[in-house]
Amino acid sequence: MGRRTLARVSPPAPDASAAPRWHSPAPDADRARVLALLERHGRASTGFQLIERGFRYWFDPEGDAVVGYVEAAGHRVVAGRPVAAEADLPAVTARFVREARAAGMRVAFFGAEADLRAALEAADLPHDALQVAEQPDWDPRRYTLSGSARRSLRAQVNRARNKGVRVRRIEPDDLARHPGSIRAEIETVLDRWLASRRMSVMRFMVDLEPFTFPEARRYYVAERGDRPVGFLAAVPVFARRGWFFEDVIRVPDAPNGTAELLIHTALEDARERGDAYVTLGMAPLAGVDTAPGPHRLLRRGLRFCHDRLGPLYHFAGVRSFKARFRPDRWTPQYLVTAPGPVGLRTLHAVLTAFAGGGLIGFAVDTLHRLLERVRPVSWARALAALAALLVPWTALLAAADGDRWFGHATIQTAWVAFDAVMVVALGGLAALARRDHPATSRVALLLGGATLADFTLSAVQALHLHHAATGWTALFVAAGLCGPALATTLLIALAWGRTPRGLHSAR
Repeated sequence: MGRRTLARVSPPAPDASAAPRWHSPAPDADRARVLALLERHGRASTGFQLIERGFRYWFDPEGDAVVGYVEAAGHRVVAGRPVAAEADLPAVTARFVREARAAGMRVAFFGAEADLRAALEAADLPHDALQVAEQPDWDPRRYTLSGSARRSLRAQVNRARNKGVRVRRIEPDDLARHPGSIRAEIETVLDRWLASRRMSVMRFMVDLEPFTFPEARRYYVAERGDRPVGFLAAVPVFARRGWFFEDVIRVPDAPNGTAELLIHTALEDARERGDAYVTLGMAPLAGVDTAPGPHRLLRRGLRFCHDRLGPLYHFAGVRSFKARFRPDRWTPQYLVTAPGPVGLRTLHAVLTAFAGGGLIGFAVDTLHRLLERVRPVSWARALAALAALLVPWTALLAAADGDRWFGHATIQTAWVAFDAVMVVALGGLAALARRDHPATSRVALLLGGATLADFTLSAVQALHLHHAATGWTALFVAAGLCGPALATTLLIALAWGRTPRGLHSAR
């Protein structure tokens, strides 16, 4: 789909003498066989991704074809379309669908184009389709930076150049000859990109695996002085004599225009080499609101995600960035099911595939990443506000009728003392958080345990003394429970968010 984002935190510089950290699985017989089929029949822009990790393969027993898929939620989720000769596509697709149905699985083709829909119709297979993206495509032989249509792109490219950014192509042999220098530069960019992501790392079709079959790829590195600030990896689309610019990544402090300069350089290189096709991959959820056909509720839901999930993935920004290069055409990308219909179960299967098999784990890691991005001063302000709110509450507890509200005055005294200590402790923790002190997470966890005990004891006391409370009494009791619950949530979030996940250095 094309990947680019900004980073916030930079890891230590890599040791140039160390072994490469971004390991790719060694080619095996099946993956070598898939690569050979791609060289003969690979027309889909997503084809080369089939030789990356995680895919299962169905080799057509009656022909020269393969399907790459993952199993999720009762579906075989296929990346794009079968790899087969155009004339064989209907028969190959029909055989794969029948075999999947015999195994009790439905089939979902993600990122399919109109040719697959035509193949399903030719095979007389019932199916359903929902547009889920648009893909920008170019004929690089006609690409030029001049002209009014690409004025803003030209300005961005010049801005990066004026800031001292230069792009050079890296030959695959250079990676093998100089793994401690050139590859280390690329790994630095990749590590910083991973550290910056708001969402957990996705797998299906978008896994970051730039060193698999490097001899078949093209690499470009953007540098400013002696520092790497960006990276582009292109994979071949054999049957179209073209390339998919799969990974386009820049570090957070890269000058504006770095990504544009990378893509511009790669497009010029493709033009000079006589390539006939280039794509930047899907712009997810583009066109879902205008696509004709059924699924009105599903399309509304996808449009809502497009408009409201910007903090996690800037859908509109991705399409806008790709549109800046003025593609020759936008090709609709579909989610196709056989047999149909496309529904919530299908979307669940696709999301599970992208999450690497576990939506809960994906969501938990995404939440952790978001908490990591909260600034220390924001944590400090939240803790200070919590401590400030606790002051009048403690005074109110001290002035209350101890026998009525707590069962005995000594219990009231204990609660007042506990809350007074918590005011001081929260203030101290706010000071630690503001300085991003290493002890912040441990102290937050300790205080979170204390407030959790507060909530538990308060709930037991409320059930014992005030289970029939109504009106203002019930409101007071509810406040007494909500306070420690909110404090516990904040403190546990702080402890978790300041606990490092570590970089994904062993891949």
